[in-house]
Amino acid sequence: MYRFSILLLDGSLLMLDMNTKSRIDYREIRLDDFPALSFLGSLMHKESSYSHLKFSNRRLLDTFNSYLEDSDRTVFIAMRNEEPLGLYAGYLTKYYFSDELVANDIAWFVVKEKRGSSIGLRLLSCFENWAKDRGASEVRIGYSTDINPDSFDSLMRKRGYSRVGANYRLENKNV
Repeated sequence: MYRFSILLLDGSLLMLDMNTKSRIDYREIRLDDFPALSFLGSLMHKESSYSHLKFSNRRLLDTFNSYLEDSDRTVFIAMRNEEPLGLYAGYLTKYYFSDELVANDIAWFVVKEKRGSSIGLRLLSCFENWAKDRGASEVRIGYSTDINPDSFDSLMRKRGYSRVGANYRLENKNV
């Protein structure tokens, strides 16, 4: 299989798989991506540790709309033609104790059928490059969905990340 990447003038990354002539486009989201974001967001919600919470498409789209309006926030999407394959959303902020910048994620998701492919890593690369270009001291990735935890840990360690904590949840049974 022959694959190559082309960096386009608008900053998006074009992936070409020569065997299937299919193209995967990695780019920051646009307003017309909202149907794809809604699709990916609902899939992620159903599969995650958040599935017990009511899903709000309006809230999801409000969140992503705010990301479009803020240069310290970004969402990258992987698309094959009109088919959404994954997304990575994150933001840049100062630490509460320092003026240095840190890049954090809020969502990283690849559709089940494409897990194990390079899509997730390419989305992560887009975010890492975005963060580096903006002067982030480090990238910190949270993990709270509980989707494939062992695979996630292995992937992150191979990528050079180190574990620096854990997530815990206390459900309020009276809500």
